[in-house]
Amino acid sequence: MFATLYIREIQNYLYSLRFRISFVIMLPVFIAGTISYISISKEVKQNYAKHSRTEQSRLAEQSENVSAVATYTRNYIIAPNDISLVADCKESFLPNSIQYNAYNVYGFNVRHDSNNPLLTRSENLSWGFIISMFMSFITLLFAFDALSGEKEDHTLALVFSNPVRRQTFLLSKLASILTVAGLMMTAGILVSLLIAAISGSLAPNMSFLLEAGGFIILSLLFITVFAVFGLFSSAVTRYSNVSLLISLCFWLFAAVIIPNTSVFWAKKLFPIPSADKVEQLVREAQQDVRNNAKPNSWGSSNNNPFWDVHERRAENQRNLMSAEKMHRDAYYLQMFRQFENTRRFTLLSPIAQYDYINEAFLGGGYLRFRKNWDDLHIFQEQFLQWFKDVDAKDAESPHWYNPYEDYSTSKKPVAADQIPQYQEQVAPFTQRFLFISGYLMAMIVMIAVLFGACFYFFVNYDIR
Repeated sequence: MFATLYIREIQNYLYSLRFRISFVIMLPVFIAGTISYISISKEVKQNYAKHSRTEQSRLAEQSENVSAVATYTRNYIIAPNDISLVADCKESFLPNSIQYNAYNVYGFNVRHDSNNPLLTRSENLSWGFIISMFMSFITLLFAFDALSGEKEDHTLALVFSNPVRRQTFLLSKLASILTVAGLMMTAGILVSLLIAAISGSLAPNMSFLLEAGGFIILSLLFITVFAVFGLFSSAVTRYSNVSLLISLCFWLFAAVIIPNTSVFWAKKLFPIPSADKVEQLVREAQQDVRNNAKPNSWGSSNNNPFWDVHERRAENQRNLMSAEKMHRDAYYLQMFRQFENTRRFTLLSPIAQYDYINEAFLGGGYLRFRKNWDDLHIFQEQFLQWFKDVDAKDAESPHWYNPYEDYSTSKKPVAADQIPQYQEQVAPFTQRFLFISGYLMAMIVMIAVLFGACFYFFVNYDIR
């Protein structure tokens, strides 16, 4: 009986006007998103390659003086993500430049007109965005009148005049909606993939195909939320126009209200100081260091590295760096906590859940940025130790470590290929699944609760 009902529902949806209109809308959106990705991706990769060449040239120049290598503040630019066609994970709008040298990881770019750049919201037409905004809405349009519409057409009573169990009928409705929505989604993804491959901007390999396949499975789970809610809205009312209104309110709540009020609630519930306030604290702390410095401790001489004033100067400079580091590290930690607390709050939205699932599964977005941030701190300590090992071999160096200047450490040349360089470590799948588990659980619980409520109301539904 399930197969008969399922085939009947599939046929009804495929022959319907709403399917043809939805398909005509979805396909051009996927094509437009792919063309946008191709043009933007090419420019971004060219800029990144140019930056990498510039950094290598600077590294070669600095290799004539190992202290210059250690004190030069580099900008590590996070590489463009090849998976951004699937889901950008908001990487285009997250900070992607981290400043560091051998002595410290100084920070990332913070706009002065924003308390927390991690909270900036904007989107690209990636597969993830198209599915989260368009497919979720289309799925609701297929589901909102699945029960109430048949009641209004007087076909529901006819169906149940046969020996059909209500749970079988409900499951056939759900399966058919997911099948039709999944066909549209898969068709759009295949066309997008074909265009990207032909253009040469994407070379699908096994890793990419595995990630794309996992993405499709997770996307089907995501649209299940909206299919179930559409059925629920259809089961709690007798009229299709009312169930449509309920469905639209749910979509607005999930897609518009929660995401677009997250910054407001973040500032109200989890406030942090502004960047300007932190800058003021840094200036005050550094001024205290200058005021408390010993007299005649700021002198310098290029001709005499062993001048004892250099030792006190190096100590002063380290104190200045520590004063800055204390406030900036505390500020960045507050930003991370504010952002993570806001994410927990927005888990009320299935679209937010879907975004976080994609981010965790694809190893991108905030999780990628935070991993680079943490890994760079580990690398910085290794970099400093390398410099100290090189400096220790120089008998002409007094070994007074100054984070900003080279007066009191080795000025010997070093081979450019011997200089440590940070390399991003991609999160393994085991770590990604660890991140994804909580978000998946939240989505599965939401589906179970909505389907349970839908089944309860449908069991008691008046089919007359």
